[in-house]
Order: sequence, then C-alpha cells, then structure tokens
Amino acid sequence: MSTETSGNAVLPFYILCDESGSMDANGGIDAINSGLPELHAAIAGDPLVSDKCRIGLLTFSDIAEELLPLSNLSDVGAMPGCAAKGLTNYGEAFNLLRVVIQRDIANLKAQGLQVYRPAVFFITDGEPTDDWEANHRALTDKAMNPQAPHIISFGVAGANPAVIGKIGTKAAFIANNGVDPGNALKEILKSLTNTIVNSSSSSVPTLVVPSAPPGTTAVPLDTM
Repeated sequence: MSTETSGNAVLPFYILCDESGSMDANGGIDAINSGLPELHAAIAGDPLVSDKCRIGLLTFSDIAEELLPLSNLSDVGAMPGCAAKGLTNYGEAFNLLRVVIQRDIANLKAQGLQVYRPAVFFITDGEPTDDWEANHRALTDKAMNPQAPHIISFGVAGANPAVIGKIGTKAAFIANNGVDPGNALKEILKSLTNTIVNSSSSSVPTLVVPSAPPGTTAVPLDTM
C-alpha cells in the first residue's frame, strides 16, 4: 500500500459510465472494458501521477453503483468491468456521485491531504429515461453543494448534444455522425487517460481540459 504524507495534494477523478442496454448493442461496453485496463496501466505505472490523483468508477442504468471506490490505482490490482443492464437513469447517477464525493473528500482530508475540486468524466450513449435535472443541479450548484465537481461529458451513438451540453460544466463532446460508437469510446478513454496524466504530472495537480478526442466535436455548455 502507498504511504500518504501530511500536506500532499490530490485531485480526485470519477469515471461515470452508462451501463444501459444500448451500450452493449453498440459495442460501448466492450470498448470501455478494454480501455479501463489501459487507463489503469498508464496511471498505476507512473508513481508521480498515481500519487497525485485518485480514481473512482461509478456506473448507472436503472440504478447507480460504485464499482471502484476512490483509490490510488497503484494499490488496485485490476479495474472492475462494466456490464449492460437496463434503462438510462441520470438522476440516480448524480445523486450517488454527490454522496460519494462528500464521503471521499472527508476521508482524504482526514488523512491530512489537500484536496482539489473533483473532476468527473460522464460517458453516455442515449437519452435519459428519468427527470434528472434537479439531481444534477444539487450536484453542480456550488451554493447547494460546496464540493461541486467539474464535469466533462461525452456522448456517443445517438446522445443528444443539448443534453450533453447541460451535463458538462467544464467541457462537453459528442461523437460525430457515422462514427462507430465503440471506436469513439476507445478514443474517449485514451483522452480521459491523457487528461488524468497531464493533470497529475506536476507538484500541484491542475485539471487540464482535453481537446475533442478524434471522432468527436465539442458542444457548447449550457450557460445561465
């Protein structure tokens, strides 16, 4: 196990993946499950990066689940895999994420760590099947949640650009028409890995927002 030193700074990253049934039909689940071990190898194999970031994996379908609690990936033998399930319930995902972030920040601070505002990578392939916006607001509105994370959202295979733009608070990207969803997700996972590495490579971790991964286009964020 790694040893923490009082005063160290860490940047928490959460990967929030859609496990709805459509993600299996379009090859998305396979692409994510092949990309997560590559992410693990890149981060766990770099002591500077793994020391400065913590990674958590959450999924959502009808319900939201925490597959990997926020961890130093050098302490993790292998990433868990995703599995296709039911519908596309965004609200449950945002509610669970808010609870998990509050718990994790308290735990990290109790270890004597300086914690930077978390970053979330939200990956989905379709329209939400629930009324999610109130839970999203409870997560991202700093007046309601002082620990509100930065969200970078990615949409593939029929995702609505307007919805993806509402979810992202820092950046949002949509796969281009005609791009195979599995290929798009492979590029998204590579971009996600690079973002974590680039954000965690200095003594002071700083979120480096990625440019549009190959096969995707940036979409405007929803602003007030």
